[in-house]
Amino acid sequence: MKEKRPQFRKKELAYSASPYLFLPGQICSYAVEVTHRDPVNGELLQQAVNRTLKRMPYMSDTFEAEGKQFWYAENPLPMEAAHYPGLRRIGGETTNYHMLDVTWSDHTTWFAMFHGFCDGQGLNFFIESVLYHYYCLKDGIDYEPNGIRTDQEEMKPEEEKDPIGIPYEIDPEFKMPKRSETLPYHLPECTGKNADIIFDYGINIRSQDLIPFAKSLHTSPAVLISLFVSEAILRVHPEADAPIEAIIPLSGRRMLDCEETFKNCSSRVVLPLTGTPMDAMPFEQKAAALRNVLKLHLNPNILRTAYNYVVTPKSIERFQGPGDYWQIARAGSGMMTMNHDTFYTDYIGSFHKTGYSDQITGIHFLCKPPLGKTLQLNLIENNGMFQIHCLACDDVSVYADAIPAVMEEHGLKSERGPIRQFSLPMTEWRDSMDL
Repeated sequence: MKEKRPQFRKKELAYSASPYLFLPGQICSYAVEVTHRDPVNGELLQQAVNRTLKRMPYMSDTFEAEGKQFWYAENPLPMEAAHYPGLRRIGGETTNYHMLDVTWSDHTTWFAMFHGFCDGQGLNFFIESVLYHYYCLKDGIDYEPNGIRTDQEEMKPEEEKDPIGIPYEIDPEFKMPKRSETLPYHLPECTGKNADIIFDYGINIRSQDLIPFAKSLHTSPAVLISLFVSEAILRVHPEADAPIEAIIPLSGRRMLDCEETFKNCSSRVVLPLTGTPMDAMPFEQKAAALRNVLKLHLNPNILRTAYNYVVTPKSIERFQGPGDYWQIARAGSGMMTMNHDTFYTDYIGSFHKTGYSDQITGIHFLCKPPLGKTLQLNLIENNGMFQIHCLACDDVSVYADAIPAVMEEHGLKSERGPIRQFSLPMTEWRDSMDL
């Protein structure tokens, strides 16, 4: 007989989590796979998790539902670093109702999260702390943390700030830029029919080649790679008859004055790569111009307005009282939806450099492309290599072949990594609450 889910002590309303909590369907876990030079020591990994949670106790929280409300709640149950060859379902009895999970096998550790609990930056805080404490214990060295949160310092209250719960004002004269009514080009290969399997095509380029090239064009890696991809798409589909767009996530932490928070604090920018007057510009001018378009979105009024669209004051008011959980999702409560075509560029960046960095041989961010019908590019820098991971639920090898060819025409040599396949389990936080 299944034991009844414990009742956890509520802390604060989960405003920034609401776009995920009120989705009508289930959500795949988001995971990071870390490979190590040496086999993983499970006992030391568990100690590292414990030390991380001592420093960041909020990472062991869960959610508690009450009517239409969802709360962050304290979860005193232990978080286990489990000896398991891959990912477990998170949010339910298997993981003691935690929204994060750590597993390990052989030379690999996996870190999984429910995206409603925190965003990618929040997960990175947790991963880097666990790895730091693990390698200090393993090597018997107090490595320089270089900005990583460790148990040698006190937790800051700002680390639990909720970006939507922060009082703010939007300039009454401000108006959101209008988006073109023309639908963007959709990659015909991305059907989402094989949504359970995610293909990963890796392209590697030396950071010392890519970063200086981007700087010489007065642009950023995310914009530059997006431009390369748009050229690759036109090479594969010269008949494309709609604008090619990239969706680029941006962290709003600095603009919303919550740089320390682990909670969801990201917005998205639509970058028009074709179909604008910029098409007439030479490549280098277009790269710089698109970077300026991206910077224009780093406007607190835009980010705050976007957050206001995600959870409107009216919908927040509805969160306060009791009622049917599904009413908000059915009623259309102001949850923002976005067309994710043509592709999605997530510049994850790199982990802090430390004395043990060379012992970490690989970092892969595993996620399902939006709606399963979009090409997603995860950009990661690790140990001097800039990794471009093309993720899709369909065979998109034509783009994985075309992108390196485009880069080579611009004087950048790259190497193809092995084609990988993976699947992600659904989270079970909703099942655990019988919702």
